Amino acid sequence: MRRLPEVQSELRGVDGDPPTQRSFDSVTDRCTPRSGSLADVLGEGVVRGPRSSAAPPSLNSTPPEARGHALRERGNLLLRRNDYAGAARDYDEALAMFRATGDALGQAQVLMDRGALRLREGVPVQAVRDYDEALALFQAAGDRAAEGDALRARGFARAEEGDLGGAVCDYDLAIHLFLQLGDREPLKPRAGSRGAAGDADAPGPSEPPRARPHGAAHGRALKARGDLRVRLRNLAGAARDYSTALALFQDTGDRSGQASVLKARGDMRFGQDNVTGAARDYDWALTLYQATEDHLGQAGALKARGDLRVRQGDLAGAEKDYDHGLELFTATRDVLGQAAVLKARGDLRSVQEDLVDAVRDYDRALALFRTGFERRGQAATLKVRGDLRRKQFELVAELVGVAAADASDLEEALSDYEQALALFEVLEDGAGQAGVLRARGDLARIQGDLAGALSLYLGAKRLLDVSGNAAELSATLAEIARTHALAGRAAEARAAAEQALARADRATSAEYRELAEAVLAGRVVARDEAFAKRDSRAPNGLKRFD
Repeated sequence: MRRLPEVQSELRGVDGDPPTQRSFDSVTDRCTPRSGSLADVLGEGVVRGPRSSAAPPSLNSTPPEARGHALRERGNLLLRRNDYAGAARDYDEALAMFRATGDALGQAQVLMDRGALRLREGVPVQAVRDYDEALALFQAAGDRAAEGDALRARGFARAEEGDLGGAVCDYDLAIHLFLQLGDREPLKPRAGSRGAAGDADAPGPSEPPRARPHGAAHGRALKARGDLRVRLRNLAGAARDYSTALALFQDTGDRSGQASVLKARGDMRFGQDNVTGAARDYDWALTLYQATEDHLGQAGALKARGDLRVRQGDLAGAEKDYDHGLELFTATRDVLGQAAVLKARGDLRSVQEDLVDAVRDYDRALALFRTGFERRGQAATLKVRGDLRRKQFELVAELVGVAAADASDLEEALSDYEQALALFEVLEDGAGQAGVLRARGDLARIQGDLAGALSLYLGAKRLLDVSGNAAELSATLAEIARTHALAGRAAEARAAAEQALARADRATSAEYRELAEAVLAGRVVARDEAFAKRDSRAPNGLKRFD
């Protein structure tokens, strides 16, 4: 994976004027594909999605000259049904037929479809290879519009592979190519639109589309680059790309494209704590998804709006959005969509202290993430399910004492944490690892093992020092301060509490600010030696990070 400074150096020319032909050629030289490391991890085997029970349409009556196109269409149908194995067979056979007849454009179109399949299967390295071959065929055929779309698709695959600099190159080339093809007219709010009446973000009413030869494809490339810029924290650049893409989709009358941009911009604004702007974007996106009967897009927007409503404290509204989104994801057989909503609804029910239903949602989400081979989702769900089980143990321990609490909750929480930690380590997710270590530190502290707790908290701190998550680092420092205080180390406790408050930002929980302040005020006192002994019923083998 390329280092962020290398990627940022390639972004320097992105925000300026359209590049000259000379700069376009120099960028082309830098965009030679590189081999990625995911091939070593995934090997030759590919991840298959759940199969549909419906039989694929027969091609027995299809004439030989039309069989390649019919196979491609059936492959696309099977892909929509999540029958990845069937789609792969049809694409391979169609590709062989087009090669036998010398149909270069037919080959390129199938390679584009198969690249999309590879992405769904979780093997972006193979997708990049398909897009490379398709791009060369489109270039040889002189189909520059298709070349631009292939560059956009390859850019997305490269980003998934971790080659962010390569993705930037591909998106820039695609956007410049569409500009060369005639999409140069400056975009302005149309007269009479809501965007012209004081709200520059608002999509206007439907009007006859203006002539713009490749507006939709150009818009898709801009939207994709905007997504990448969000990932690279270039939010100003992302906002410009989204605004331009939205205008292009409006001009071409592409409501699906408008909805996709509004949903993405809503996500960006939500991340910036612009709750009002995010809510407006999600509402507009939902209206467009409903108008186009895009149930999958609607489900994703409902899940996002549900997350936003949780932030606003509208838990009843959030639950309605989650329930509706889950219905749509289930109807469209989107396994990972269902899993994401169930995990979010479990989080909501945990906040509402509906612990039984929360665990039930987490159990279902975990099973679906495993079905879809989604390791990050599995890790996140295991972590929060462990937190919930830890909470159950803590509640009982506060009432009857650690020795009398149900050890099964403790065992299950530790099991969830161990599995989550292993997955986060494979994913090289330092922040995820730190969250698990801090949770395990909390358990060790509750059990009276202050030395074990401190070791785990320090391990979390080392990971967070690298990741730069100020809120999580502040919370971890507050726990370190408490542990020192409970152990009678007043000077160390004070130093850690001061660091916790110094590192706190607006995302830091009030609970941890208050904890650090309590340590500084001397309200966290040392336990007597007998109480600090570890519960003899607790499992052995907590990992140490000395």
